[in-house]
Amino acid sequence: MDTKVGPILMGIAYLAVVVFIMIFCAHQAKDFDEFAKYWGLFGTLVGVATGAIPSFFFKSQADKATDLADKQSTKAQVYASAADPDRVEAMRGAHPDLFK
Repeated sequence: MDTKVGPILMGIAYLAVVVFIMIFCAHQAKDFDEFAKYWGLFGTLVGVATGAIPSFFFKSQADKATDLADKQSTKAQVYASAADPDRVEAMRGAHPDLFK
């Protein structure tokens, strides 16, 4: 399964749950005050989930980006160690801001 399909399905499922809770609260309530009481019961849970779900996916994406950056840094170091020392010194002289 594609890695982009999972978050989309989770988002759709989450929206479906929120809509279900709203419809459930509306069917149980006789007026707006009663609806507000029901929604108050579920509102905190909806708020926590609304914050937790995106933070999970953002952290996952950040971890992937960090892993990729680490691999690229290691690859650059391996290439640099295989380079001719005279050429490395010439590059250091030409771009001193990159070798601080």
